[in-house]
Amino acid sequence: MDHKKKIASSKKTVYYLILTAGLFMSLAVIYGLFIGLRINFIYTSLLDASLEIKSNITLARSEFLKEPGAQTPLTFRQAMEYLDLAELNTRSLLEEKERLNIISIPIDKVTLSEEVQKLQALLLNYRGLSSQVALKDSTQSSSNTHQAWEALYSNIETQSKKVEKEVRNVLTSFVKIFRITQLGLAALSLILCLFTVIIIYRSEKQRNLYTRKLEGASLDLQKGLHRNTKVQRALNESQRKLSTLVQNLPGMVYSCKLGQVWEYDYVSSKCFQITGYKEEELIGNKIISYYDDIVHKEDHKKVIEQIYQAVEEKKPYQLVYRINTSVGYEKWVWEQGVGVFSEKEDELIALEGFITDITEQKTVEDQLSLQSNALEAAANGILICDKDGAIIWVNTAFTSLTGYSSKEVMGKKPSVLKSGVHDDSFYAYMWGKINVGETWQGEIVNKRKDGTNYWEEMQITPIKNPIGEITNFIAIKEDITERKKADESLKDSELRFRGLYENATIGIYRSTPEGKILLANPTLIKIAGYDSVDELLNLNAENTYVDPKSREIFKNEIEKNGKIFGFESKWKKKDGAVIYIRESARSVKDNDGRDLYYEGTIEDITDKKLTEEALIEAKEHAEQSDRLKSEFLAQMSHEIRTPLNVILSFTGMMKDELQDKVDDELAKGFDVINEEGKRIMRTVELILNMSELQTGSYSYHAKHFDLLNDIIQKQFKSFRPIAEAKKVVFKLNNPDVNTTIEADEYSTNQIFHHLIDNAIKYTHKGKVEITINRNPRNNLYVDVSDTGIGIAEEYIPMLFTPFSREEQGYTRNFEGNGLGLALVKKYCELNGADIKVSSVKGKGTTFRVTFPNLE
Repeated sequence: MDHKKKIASSKKTVYYLILTAGLFMSLAVIYGLFIGLRINFIYTSLLDASLEIKSNITLARSEFLKEPGAQTPLTFRQAMEYLDLAELNTRSLLEEKERLNIISIPIDKVTLSEEVQKLQALLLNYRGLSSQVALKDSTQSSSNTHQAWEALYSNIETQSKKVEKEVRNVLTSFVKIFRITQLGLAALSLILCLFTVIIIYRSEKQRNLYTRKLEGASLDLQKGLHRNTKVQRALNESQRKLSTLVQNLPGMVYSCKLGQVWEYDYVSSKCFQITGYKEEELIGNKIISYYDDIVHKEDHKKVIEQIYQAVEEKKPYQLVYRINTSVGYEKWVWEQGVGVFSEKEDELIALEGFITDITEQKTVEDQLSLQSNALEAAANGILICDKDGAIIWVNTAFTSLTGYSSKEVMGKKPSVLKSGVHDDSFYAYMWGKINVGETWQGEIVNKRKDGTNYWEEMQITPIKNPIGEITNFIAIKEDITERKKADESLKDSELRFRGLYENATIGIYRSTPEGKILLANPTLIKIAGYDSVDELLNLNAENTYVDPKSREIFKNEIEKNGKIFGFESKWKKKDGAVIYIRESARSVKDNDGRDLYYEGTIEDITDKKLTEEALIEAKEHAEQSDRLKSEFLAQMSHEIRTPLNVILSFTGMMKDELQDKVDDELAKGFDVINEEGKRIMRTVELILNMSELQTGSYSYHAKHFDLLNDIIQKQFKSFRPIAEAKKVVFKLNNPDVNTTIEADEYSTNQIFHHLIDNAIKYTHKGKVEITINRNPRNNLYVDVSDTGIGIAEEYIPMLFTPFSREEQGYTRNFEGNGLGLALVKKYCELNGADIKVSSVKGKGTTFRVTFPNLE
């Protein structure tokens, strides 16, 4: 249907609607008119009739009540006419028929009819009584009839009021119906009018629209039906702008239809830059499916779940995931989209969104994250301030360094670490330098949270924005307290080394592997016989050796082991004199293991060498003399022991035979002979034992045995009677430890025999205590402690020297020949044991023998 027909059809519809509305309004007016007429009739007919009834009855009564002299037949007749009129009016109430009652309105007349019928009955009775009253009045009727007549009149009057009331009720109901009807008709009229106006307005609007379209079409036709109208040009421009915008976006725009398979129905050309696939390859999944094939397999499930979760909540979704491009590269992309729902069924029908390549951004973020983690994990303390110097970030190493947590220093100035060691000019220079954009680096003393000072090496670097303004300061702090201490120690060491180097009694040098002298101290110059270091630096070490083979042996040893110690050779001095030297050196290598130079020491041992040769010769003579002496002692002790044993034996026999026959003084002589004989025997035993050790004839037999059970306890039992006789406390401390050792049992027994014997012999009062235990290294040791006379500190170095005693001469208080402790020392060395002594003169002595660990 063309626009003209549409306009004509709309006009007809409007006319029909206007006609229908007018008809309804006319009917409403007519209906209201008839309702009004009916109400008016009711008011004028029924109400007037009820009033006439009441008026006529009153007039009739007044006629009957006239004076007897004034009553005439005319008066009676007049009264009866009034009663007739009243009855007529009652009948009109019952027989009312409205001539204009065209519209039927139902009225409830049951109550009204009943009341009117009652009134008619009362009027009929009243007529009869009135006749009697009129007749009797002329003959002086009785008062009873007159009273009955008065009472009946009162009833008629009351009944008339009831009838009037019912008439008014009927009238009221009609008025209500009229009002309701009028309101309904008015509302209907307004609705029809409003509906008509709306229809007319919409029709006019549509007609105008059609008219404008017709005018536009006519105008287009008049202009030659050009397609490039203003609207078309605007649409084209809008599409051009949209296309330009889409193409300039840093990513691809898409629309994806959802079904059993997700497929793109639109995708922008930037998809090729991101995925390597063209638009036509992705639309409709012709070549490949984006979500099924391009999305990385490890991220596919996460992407789908996040999209479904977002569309279920009807919210936009943002995703970060990986894709595989057409050439196999892996990229990171960022996607934002939203679900499109149908208007009627509110079902998800599509996804629309945007995807961009964030691979570089992701790489930068990973680098930033790595840098942030690196800063946090850095061993050095790192502090970042804003341009005003307020702390905004510190790492964990800062907390470890200063003791302050990040919360404690956040927002504060770095001066919280100020130690007070540096003056204000130090800090003014530092801030002045960094405030102009320069880096400050130096060493500073700061104070920790616990109040202790520490040295730190700090570098402060200003951070600038693109326009060159300083936005932050970053400080890197390293605790150099130990290094400072080490530097001080190194300085002291260097000073000491320089002093040692310059004043060393041995020569110190550095040379190339080929022998060129690079460095030499004054002592080496003196040893070589030169006057200055320059002369020595021009010397090649190859030419200093008397025997060239010595230099080859020296180099081969260093090349093999990297070092050499105590290499002895002969050198030629500047004047040609030959000297003996002892050389120690090491090779210093580079990172590739090549020799850089040799450094070492040279000692002139010419005098020592000559002395050594003399000593060797003297030693050989001494050893020969010692062997002769030992052999002589061994032979002499044998010769002494044999007759001594005979003497002691016969002395014992003589004592047994003569003890009861001689006096006490002579009897004690036998004991003296026995004690002194035993003393000589012990001396001989000691001499023999020492002779065996010195001549090397002692037969050493190592075996495993229990030191506590096999030796210590036996010695303890053996010496306990002697200690008790001297009233000295004798104790054995025996912790629960393993006391097994590997040693020579005889020599070990002799060690503790002599130590315990000395402890008891030199203790007059107090105690002697034996303790066996293991030290932290699990070595078994035995302590023999006493509270005896002690040993002078200056004598302790000579304690184990044979035949030496602290007390010398005939005035000494204790017997002994000085061989006991010397033998103990020799036996300890024989068994690999270590013996140490600690003593205080007048307070006591402790000997500790420590045995090597079996493990």
